[in-house]
Amino acid sequence: MAKTLHKIRKALFYTVSCMELLAAVMIAVGILAHLFLIRPYFTIFGLEGLDSYLEYLFDALIGIELVKLLCRHDLTSMVEVLLFAVTRYLILHHGDSLSVLLGVISIGVLFAVRKFLFIHPETKEETARRREHFD
Repeated sequence: MAKTLHKIRKALFYTVSCMELLAAVMIAVGILAHLFLIRPYFTIFGLEGLDSYLEYLFDALIGIELVKLLCRHDLTSMVEVLLFAVTRYLILHHGDSLSVLLGVISIGVLFAVRKFLFIHPETKEETARRREHFD
């Protein structure tokens, strides 16, 4: 049973990673279309412009990251979901300078948490080996 769940989780994670790559390609295509003033193509999808197109794709990316979080069950995934959510807010909601400053600070804090407070499994094993060596 555990092997089956592991295989399902692995297949779902692979599928979601492919969807994430597809969403990245769609974002790049949307930005290129907007740069070359091909705005009528956005109305094909019922979208009114680049902001609504990006809003739709960022919502999909946040959903994809949530699925990855449920597959992996680790803190790195949680920080990635929060990073996507804050980044989505900063890019799509053109707020006042205080909200932008708070968003940038929160992204900095999330990166600092990811860099300095997470201990990766390899690091834990290496630290345990060093302690055994010195004991």
